[in-house]
This record gives sequence, structure tokens and C-alpha cells, in this order.
Amino acid sequence: MLLLEHESKALLEKYGIKTAKCIFCETEEQAVKAAKEIGFPVVMKVAGREIVHKSDVGGVILNVKSEDEVREVFQRLMSIPKAEGVNVQPQLEKGIEVIVGVAENEQFGSVAMFGLGGVFVEVLKDVSFRLLPLTRRDAEEMVREVKGYKLLEGYRGVRGDVGAVVDLLLKLNEVVERESIVEMDLNPVFVYERGAVVADARIVVGERKRFEMGVEDISFFFKAKSVAVIGASRNLLKPGGRVLSNLKHLGFRGKVYPVNPNAGEILGYKCYPSVRAIPDKVDLAVIAVPSKNAIEVVKECAEKGVKGIIVLSAGFAEGWEQGKELERQIVEIARKSGMRIVGPNTMGILDPESGLTSFFSVLRKIGQGNIGVLAQSGAVANFILLPLWHVGFSKIVAIGNKADVGEVEVLNFLLKDEKTRVVAAYLEGFTNGRKFYELMKASTKPIVVLKSGRTEAGKRSALSHTASISTSEEIFEAACKQAGVAKVYDFEELVDAAKALALQPLPRGTRVGVIQPSGAECVMSADAVVENGLELAKYSEKTLERLYELAPEWHSINNPLDLYPIAEKSGDEVFNEVLKVFNEDENIDAIVAGVFIPSIMKLGVDFSWTRKFSKPVLFTMKDDIEELRQARIEIERSGVPVYPTPERAVRALRHMVTVAKRKS
Repeated sequence: MLLLEHESKALLEKYGIKTAKCIFCETEEQAVKAAKEIGFPVVMKVAGREIVHKSDVGGVILNVKSEDEVREVFQRLMSIPKAEGVNVQPQLEKGIEVIVGVAENEQFGSVAMFGLGGVFVEVLKDVSFRLLPLTRRDAEEMVREVKGYKLLEGYRGVRGDVGAVVDLLLKLNEVVERESIVEMDLNPVFVYERGAVVADARIVVGERKRFEMGVEDISFFFKAKSVAVIGASRNLLKPGGRVLSNLKHLGFRGKVYPVNPNAGEILGYKCYPSVRAIPDKVDLAVIAVPSKNAIEVVKECAEKGVKGIIVLSAGFAEGWEQGKELERQIVEIARKSGMRIVGPNTMGILDPESGLTSFFSVLRKIGQGNIGVLAQSGAVANFILLPLWHVGFSKIVAIGNKADVGEVEVLNFLLKDEKTRVVAAYLEGFTNGRKFYELMKASTKPIVVLKSGRTEAGKRSALSHTASISTSEEIFEAACKQAGVAKVYDFEELVDAAKALALQPLPRGTRVGVIQPSGAECVMSADAVVENGLELAKYSEKTLERLYELAPEWHSINNPLDLYPIAEKSGDEVFNEVLKVFNEDENIDAIVAGVFIPSIMKLGVDFSWTRKFSKPVLFTMKDDIEELRQARIEIERSGVPVYPTPERAVRALRHMVTVAKRKS
């Protein structure tokens, strides 16, 4: 229900939010009396529950100075269709104009918005968002995030009370929760040097979205001791053949039961004509049959007492109307029997430690590591293996259509998994965005998220400015900021950030020490540091003294440090010495260093010795030839991530800083 303005302001005042109180008038005489009581000049506004935006219908009149004007304006406003009355309020002294709003997002629930008013919000969309409830830190970040913040900070002798704005934002927590507010526009709010006043308020109350969800344990998928591959094939290029080949190649030590009525044996595994014919217990079934045959197979699995199934096949809800019905039916069968489904239309799961997998791509031996992967796309789950196979993974789950097991349960599983230190996620949408956010925020593990579908129009049809300005992508961006999650924008960035977080400790601050073998790379690195919101560290006196000892007398010692002249004087091995000096400098929080190739040719590629300093080190090196590619792999195996450009290294470091700030 839409509240009239005087009702909205009365509600706000109840929670200590200062407003330009207004008097609701249904007659001309009441309006005259109200204006005299308030004192001229006054502002008069049309009031009506079906009038969406008063200014759009000429329903706001400023600077009304006399009784005659009040009468004339009252008649004019009451002639507006759907008018129920007129509000009279004092004309406030002009301050810095801001907008504060609340809207309900389909996936994330109550969202707060802040921005500067007027052209900043209407045209430039200079606004920030956060999910309710807000912490003081959230509110402060919201205010500082908008480009117009400098006006509040102080410009040409005018400044705003930032603390009052932060307090106003924090009061939204209680107001929205207790009064069941689904939309709110406080627009404008005038911010003065001391305090802030809501000049206009529009509030809609109703039933707020609830996101309660039971999150079940799915770890049993990875504990399977016996696997049936239904649709097993002697053709190892087909999914059913490839899964068998991968189980054998990765050394899965459990029992494997190929199901193929026309084969006796595949890759040394005895075949069975159906799941029912398997004499032993089956923990997990991998289904690689056409979607039209899936219902009968799922029924057999349910009768057999299979606990989990992974449906690789496409041709379900992602493709055609009949496929949606097929998907609905297999989920219904599974739920009745207590069976869980990963997929359909997916690669499924991969555990490098046990060799258990349902992947049907050609797999090499995958290193055991600490990166857990959640992917809505089987292709992305497969792609991420290629650049990080040597860094290693803990668990990988590709959920496909997520007809049953979804992103919330997988994230919950990976956050609890002892082998997983970092979670890398690729998502296209949410089944329960609020729950996903709550898990991210509670996590003590670094999370990197790539979400596609960012350019869809998808603006929610709503009455308020807040709801119409917000998009799902902006809301998810805000959720990631609040949760301290590294949100990335392409696959390359996902890999880069995950690699850095998997191999290195989090930085203690934003001060970066840069070492590069050329002046050009020094300049590029300096630009990247500043552009990513980091700062170039100032060397300690001890560091300066040692660097001057190593450098020729004509060389200027700066940050970034050009290593080449130092190597000319002190030898190629000096790269390791300078790296040690930077690690020992307490003024440096993180190091970005261009690998000095003559140095690794003499001293080797083992940089595991840097771990004892507990300071992140990220290398840059071109690896366009095979020898350097092998060197990069060995350096990363020793624990230091390598990037082809300073820009990519610094970008990865920025994501590490984002995670470190929120987790501190």
C-alpha cells in the first residue's frame, strides 16, 4: 500500500528521521490555516495514492508566499486527476540534495540506494547500492562510492554532514524491518553542514520477500565408493565412453559399473544391461543417455536406492518445452525417493584426489590443490582446468541446469570442505540470491565470482526511482562488495584472481613494491598500481641503503625499481637479493616483480623461500616460447603466480586486497 506523504513522514519521524513535516488538507480553508501555521513561504504538493510521481503531473509548487496564492494553488492541485488532497509544508533552506531509497530485489530482497539528487541520479545514475541490513562500514562506503561525494566533502565553501547521511542510512535497517517497507524514496533529502532533513518521502508497505532455505549436505557425491555409468559406450569419444576412460585414467579406486545392454566389457569393467542388474550397492549414477530416455533410467536408480545422480545429457529445460516437462518429472521422481540430482546438461563433478569424476572431456592428470570450483556451465568448469592444472584443485562441481542441486548448496559444501582454500565461481543466475550472499558474507575463505548476463535490460517494473534505477547486476555487485568477494568480469580475470589467492597470503595493506627489468615495465606497473586504487610503497631507510649499495652511483632508486642497471653492477643473481630486501621491508605490503630471466637461468625457478615472509609476491613474465612456459609452470609450482603483463598481476593483487579488507 502506498502511503501518502504526510503518513510517510510521520512514520519516519517515529524512528528519529528528521523531515519537513507536512499538513494534509482536504479543503481550501484547511490549506490556508496550515500555511499560516507554518509561516510563508510554503511548499504545496498534490496528494493521492494513485499519483506515482507528483512532479510529473505538475503537483509540486514551491515558494507560495500569500493566502491568495495558497487558495489559487490549492484549486490547481485539486484539479489533477486522482488528487485526494494537498500537503502543505515549510520551504526548506536549500542544502546539498541527495536521494535515499529502498527497493525489493527478486533475488536479494531489501536493497538500499544512495546518490546525489537532481541530474546526478536522473541522468548520470551516480548511485550506490547495498543489501539491508547495513553496517556502519557499508553505509560509509555507500556515501564515499558515488562520484558526487566530493560535494559532500566540501566544494567552494559548501559541505555536507556526512555523518548525518550515514546515520540516516543506518536507520533504514529498523524502519524497513519493523514497518514492512517494500519501496521507499526519500527524494530530495537536504544535507546541511550540520544535519539532514527529508524534504519529500514516498513509502510503500507490503509483504517483504523471505528467503528461508534449507541447505542440505551434498558431500556424499564425493564420498561415493561405487559408480554406475548409464549409457556407457565402447566409443571413447562419446560421453559415456569418456567418463569411463577418465575414471580409469585418474585412478578412481572405487567400483565402476558400466551400464550397456549391448556390451560385455569396456576398458576392463564388466558391463550390465541395467542398473537393476548390478548386484551391489550403487552410491552414484552418471547418466549419459538421451533426455527422452531419462525418466525410465531415473526410476531405476530410485528403485535401486542410488543416493545421487549426475545427468550429463542436454535436451531438458534449456532447450525445448518438452524438455522442461522431462526435467520436472525426473526431479519429482528423485525427490520422492530422497535422491539428489546434479544437472542436467552438465559435466558434473571432479575430485583430483580420489579420481572420482563424471567429466566427459579429455582430462590430463589434474594436480591436487586448494581451489574449489562452482560452475553453472560445464564448459567453464572444463576450461578452468587448462590454465590451472598444475596449480591444482580440491573439488569441482558443474551444476548445469541446476534442476535440483543449486549454487547455494555447492557453495556451502565448498566452504565447509577442508581441502578447499579458495572458491572460484561462474554463475549465470540464482535460485536464492539472498542465501548465496549470506554464505559469501559469512565465509572466511576467499571467493572469486564471475557472473555473466550483465547486459540484460531486466529493470524491474516499479513505481519508485530506486527500483527503476537498480538492476540485478548492480545489486549483485553491491552484494559482492559487502561480502568482501572478488567480483571479476571475464574468464581470464577469474583465473588470474583464483591463482593469486590460491598461492599467496593476503596482503596486510595496499602499499606495493614493484621490481621490473626495464623502464617501460616500470611505467606500466606504476600506472596499473594507481589505476587499481593501490599505492606505491615508500622504502624504509634500511631498504634504500641496501639498494644504493647494489646500484651504480648514477642510478636513481625509485618505486617501481628498474632492476637492469643494478644487475649490470651487482650481477644477474641480484634479482633474488632485491626480492629478499623488499620482503623484509615493513613499508611494503605486497610485491609485483618482473622475472629477471638471466637470474632464473643461473639460480633456478624455486621461489618457495619467499613463503617465510608471509607477504604476497606476484611475478610478471612473458612465456611465448616453450622454455619460458615451462619455467612459469615450475615457478607457480613453487608457490608464486606468474602473469604475462604488469596490468594483470596488479589487477589480481587488487582482488586480493578487496578480500583482505573485508576479512580483516
